[in-house]
Amino acid sequence: MDTAIGFREALALTLARVSPLPAEERPLVTAIGRSLAAEVFARVDCPLLATSRRDGYAVFSEDLRYASPEQPVRLRLAGHSGAGDPHGGRIERGQAHRVTTGAPLPEGADAVLSEEYAVVEDGSVLCRNTAEPGRNVLPRGADVRAGERIACKGARLSPALLGLIAASGHARVPVVGNPRVAVLAAGSELALPGEPLAEGKLYASNLVQITAWLSRFGFPSRSGVVPDRRAAIAAALEQALSRCDALITCGGAWGSERDLTWRAALELGMEGVYHRVRMSPGKPVGFGLIAGKPLFLLPGGPAANETAFLALALPALLRMRGDDLPAFARIRVRLLEAVGGERGWTRFVPVRLVAGEETPLAFPLRGASVLRSLADKQGLLVLPEERAGAAAGEIVGADLLEVPDPHDR
Repeated sequence: MDTAIGFREALALTLARVSPLPAEERPLVTAIGRSLAAEVFARVDCPLLATSRRDGYAVFSEDLRYASPEQPVRLRLAGHSGAGDPHGGRIERGQAHRVTTGAPLPEGADAVLSEEYAVVEDGSVLCRNTAEPGRNVLPRGADVRAGERIACKGARLSPALLGLIAASGHARVPVVGNPRVAVLAAGSELALPGEPLAEGKLYASNLVQITAWLSRFGFPSRSGVVPDRRAAIAAALEQALSRCDALITCGGAWGSERDLTWRAALELGMEGVYHRVRMSPGKPVGFGLIAGKPLFLLPGGPAANETAFLALALPALLRMRGDDLPAFARIRVRLLEAVGGERGWTRFVPVRLVAGEETPLAFPLRGASVLRSLADKQGLLVLPEERAGAAAGEIVGADLLEVPDPHDR
């Protein structure tokens, strides 16, 4: 377990040990961005009746076969329908029926003449153009047919898809459950932001960073700080297990006499999957299962902490929500400076991006302040373990750290 494994192996092991949560019913307006847990079939035709696409006059198309501006056809105005009316009545040959956009067509009508080609005169309509069958008509069921499959299991619910589901007669949809995440920062030196900072203490910035990422992706979370005592860590983990679907710890993962998180988790019956990954930063990351729930033991260093979360924990949480798409778009960038690496290790480098003529330019962030470099990054360059480095001017892959709106979940 203490032997470091490759990053790709670690990611594969992680994803193999998690699965989508049970389904839950959600109102359409709160299901944006979620993944469907089952197929959805239309309950009604949409539209339920043939309707007009334009303001104009419902007619028999044959009556206007020879209509033109020079030889208009006179039809008797027989009625009026607007959008939302239950039925358009009925017309006979030689009649026209006034309709507005979305109005149901009267029985017998098979076309709608746009109002710009018509003039009302003494209870009649002078029609100055033809209207072939189906002109300006939205047939019954043109958008959705009752019984038709309109969304597949696993589909991501976009606003447009939710609109289609609503039009088909649904008010709620089954979606894959959204994992609740408990986040614990281990360290007697930690203080919560806003508390007075005693000598030898520092603020739990990792806790804020990870919970902010969780919030940005729409995962509900609860967080807290626990001191460097194995019993206290074990008690906090045990308490969190009862009200979460996944756990994340920050710090205490390496294994020194003060790094007690891994040992505390083992005492609670954790099935350890790995504990050391050949990734930089992030080597001390660990992963296991407690009572079937995933536990991610993230390192305490800010860069290692965030990188391990983004590269290993976040993909697993997304899979638990039924979302197997990558968290970030992978783009090609041109390096402005050389980046060193080591064969057998996957290296992650924060970069700032600027526009280039053909490809975005990536500037590696190597400032004295790790926290500032993390805050300034726009992308995360990924140097795979087959590479010993990348030269200035070389085109390489990077994750674009643009994320969805939190309300889209």
